[in-house]
Amino acid sequence: MQSVRRGIALCSLPLVAAGIGGAAAIALGSDADSGIKGRVVPCGIVLERPAPCAVDSKRVGRVLAGQRDHVVRRAKVRADGSFRVRLDAGRYWLQARMSSTRGRRTRATVSEGAWTTVTLVAGRAAPPRQR
Repeated sequence: MQSVRRGIALCSLPLVAAGIGGAAAIALGSDADSGIKGRVVPCGIVLERPAPCAVDSKRVGRVLAGQRDHVVRRAKVRADGSFRVRLDAGRYWLQARMSSTRGRRTRATVSEGAWTTVTLVAGRAAPPRQR
């Protein structure tokens, strides 16, 4: 009878370990649903209709997210200019790139379990005309 109990106990150990491991993975990944989302505008002009400097939607754009001097994540910019980068809590810089143009780096902070919304400029804003 003791050997049967011992056999059942030994067989149930992997199940208990898997349950504990799964719970630990959920606890450690609690801020996995956080990051930065937003919109990329082509030239610093935000309008309801495309600006004269609007980038053709056929061009694929990317948003780079980094910390210090290295890139942590990359995300594609959708045809409507929106993007979403899943990131852990922390401080990041973001940079939009469309074809050969790249925008300035923008700093953003991600809080645990929250999404930060930003608007990025892919190109450079044109200086005002001088008369």
